[in-house]
Amino acid sequence: MNQIKYLLAAIALVSTLQLSAQETDSEFEIAPDGRELLLTPKDKDFLQLWFYEQVLKMTLDSEGRDDYSSLLTYYTYRMGRITLPKYGYTDAEQQQEFDRLVGELNDEMEDFLNEEDYKVHMESFGKIEELVYKKKGWTKDQYKDKE
Repeated sequence: MNQIKYLLAAIALVSTLQLSAQETDSEFEIAPDGRELLLTPKDKDFLQLWFYEQVLKMTLDSEGRDDYSSLLTYYTYRMGRITLPKYGYTDAEQQQEFDRLVGELNDEMEDFLNEEDYKVHMESFGKIEELVYKKKGWTKDQYKDKE
């Protein structure tokens, strides 16, 4: 009987350690393919929920939310890929590409959304942009004189 208790305790301990290891792995900012992640999986989970709440503040119907989400996903996917080694972007080039994509996203959103919804988008996505800048250690004028 004691052996069964020890076995169960050992299984529980190993399971706990394994869960902790998995949690720690998600803290790394390097993807399995070796590229630097702009956002960790935890960041993305939090941001998805928060951003969804922001979208609900908009006056979009369900089709409009789907279109907004598709457009947003398209651009954020492209933004997330700027750190891929195949592009060979320097830090300055990553920032320039990120800024260019943010500009394109905002231009398309301005055409797509009404004025009030666009304000919500700009405020919400602006916070995500700030998070990326903070994680990367960028400043708005950091590379301006080097262009």
